Amino acid sequence: MKKESVRLTLLFHRIQQLSRDLNKYLNESLEEEDIYMSHWAVLFQLESNDGCMTQAELKERLNIEAPPLSRVIQKLVKLGYIEKNKSKDQRTNDITITRKGEERYPFWRKAIGEAEERLLEKLGTTGEKALEEHVLSLSRMVSEERRGS
Repeated sequence: MKKESVRLTLLFHRIQQLSRDLNKYLNESLEEEDIYMSHWAVLFQLESNDGCMTQAELKERLNIEAPPLSRVIQKLVKLGYIEKNKSKDQRTNDITITRKGEERYPFWRKAIGEAEERLLEKLGTTGEKALEEHVLSLSRMVSEERRGS
């Protein structure tokens, strides 16, 4: 294996590790709560879309496979933060945030926001803009590669 190939493999491995570390860090910000980042992702998407989306929309928006998403939804239903009902066309489920979910949402948002802010403050405005540019660029490239463009 060429030395350059090893470097690239390590780079993407480091990105994967960063993703895991970031997820753990944000989960720690929710340790006083009964949800994790996987739950927060669903709740955030629902709240950002007037409190209701289909399960298919959530799957697409979160780029997550159906089985793990179903487990997250089941847990949130059990906790009473969301409701799951058959959609009008019966092919998917409508997922709706409940009153209990709406009441807890500001606490979760604050916990996540403070954790993110601590990191962004250390990164600085210039670093934040550069990181965002690189992340978006890499995301576009991955999408294009997956589509075969």
